[in-house]
Amino acid sequence: MSSRFTRIKLGAITLGIGAAALAVPATASAAPPTTPVPGTNCTLGQVERSIDANAPEVSRYLDNPRIKAEFERVVTLPDAARRAEAERYLDRYPQLRQYRPAIEDRIAVIENTCSRF
Repeated sequence: MSSRFTRIKLGAITLGIGAAALAVPATASAAPPTTPVPGTNCTLGQVERSIDANAPEVSRYLDNPRIKAEFERVVTLPDAARRAEAERYLDRYPQLRQYRPAIEDRIAVIENTCSRF
């Protein structure tokens, strides 16, 4: 799996994090931290800890249970579904497209360091 697609799938979360809170029911349950993140060699817990260390501005949003549930739902989707989710976010919020390169750069750091956590 190319790292570009991995960045896009994880980018879907970063791009849509604000909208995610509106889409998830308050009763959404958390995925176990040992859940594998498809397309990476990391678990959900490792990705979250890498975000804490490398993207604290995103990590703050994950304190909200609704946003965290949406994050976990999307990041654990199969690769094709995550890419489709990223495109849906961008279609819904086209103003976010301008930030995509910077977000992908940050996601590359998270992706390249998650196995250390």
